[in-house]
Amino acid sequence: MSGSDARLGLSEALGIWASGVHLGLKLLPRSPIQGAKRILLPVSYWRTAEFIYASRKHASLPSGATAFDLGSPKELPAFLSRWRGLVVRATDILQSAVIQGQTYSCALFGGVSGDRFLAELQDGRSLTYADGTFDAAFSISVIEHIPGTGDSDAVRELVRVVRPGGKVVITVPFDRRYRETFVPRPVYERERVGDELVFFERHYDQDSLARRILLASDAEVAEVVIWGEGRFRGERMLTRLGKLRSILAPFEALLAWGALHTVNSASNEHPMAAFITLRKPIPR
Repeated sequence: MSGSDARLGLSEALGIWASGVHLGLKLLPRSPIQGAKRILLPVSYWRTAEFIYASRKHASLPSGATAFDLGSPKELPAFLSRWRGLVVRATDILQSAVIQGQTYSCALFGGVSGDRFLAELQDGRSLTYADGTFDAAFSISVIEHIPGTGDSDAVRELVRVVRPGGKVVITVPFDRRYRETFVPRPVYERERVGDELVFFERHYDQDSLARRILLASDAEVAEVVIWGEGRFRGERMLTRLGKLRSILAPFEALLAWGALHTVNSASNEHPMAAFITLRKPIPR
């Protein structure tokens, strides 16, 4: 990874921010509440880094190339379809997220089922698409929420539906030690049964990242980089602000540009996420 790739570019952060504002303005006539939210918070702190990384990895795709999205925040497929010219199929296991994607598509292209951005219901562990359907695929901060072996299953499906040589971009939480979080409430499509806690997410370490993601399929590992913070802990500061965080909402992209960068997980810096690029092998 080059030095320029190890940090976020200011023009990249401003570009993602401007794309979020533009989306909000487009949404206002159709969905005033969603539009106002996007204008107030064009892109959040961590999403800034994740969206920029995914955009970098898709930069070589020509206009009209097909990309598959598994459950990512629907702003990213909107950005890639509208400003990168990609044909994006954005899927989710939640109907509400699919509706949000359809709303974005309608606002940007004037039709829910436009050729450039289509949102639909899918389970990432068992996709209905044929092998090699897409030129590329991505899943931003999603598979860590799938219980059991669902993260590995989703990785295999992502690799399966891209063409040979195609890239799969994945981001997940990362820490020095593996841990799982359970909560006393419903999580996404999963309801709480009795007094049982519901699985929410896992934070990967080096070993679990390799076992559950990197070695889950026959894909080649093109890149694994750990992103996080140094002395300035932007995420902690934003979390402690609580409701006052809304004051800084329009500036979170700039905070991300200043604070987030690649880190060495063995150093004193604070590792927080793994950004991964896999490549489907080309048959010989």
